[in-house]
Amino acid sequence: MRSRLIPTAAVLAVVIVAFLAGTVVGSAGFIGVRVPTSVGDGMVGEQVVTLWGGDTAYGATKSVAWRDATGAEHDSGWPECLSTAGAVTGVRFQGAMVWHDTVGMGTILWVDCSGR
Repeated sequence: MRSRLIPTAAVLAVVIVAFLAGTVVGSAGFIGVRVPTSVGDGMVGEQVVTLWGGDTAYGATKSVAWRDATGAEHDSGWPECLSTAGAVTGVRFQGAMVWHDTVGMGTILWVDCSGR
């Protein structure tokens, strides 16, 4: 009976470790951090945008990754839904705080124009 208990306990331990490792990898993304998508309002200038997500302002200039109205992904360029200067509302984006020493800058990493 004891000879069956040890392999069963070992298999159970491996399953638990695999589950925990999968949970950690899944919550952090495959490599790096998975950034949540936010919806914000802001202002657009000529290839410059500031969007507010909560109490944080996020910005981008000249080029940013984005998804167009057809769902195609672009790794750079200027989002078509931010092509007109002025106020914008309900923009879906991913932003992160990028730190330089002790100074943080809210940076837009991706913009979703597929629903606009």
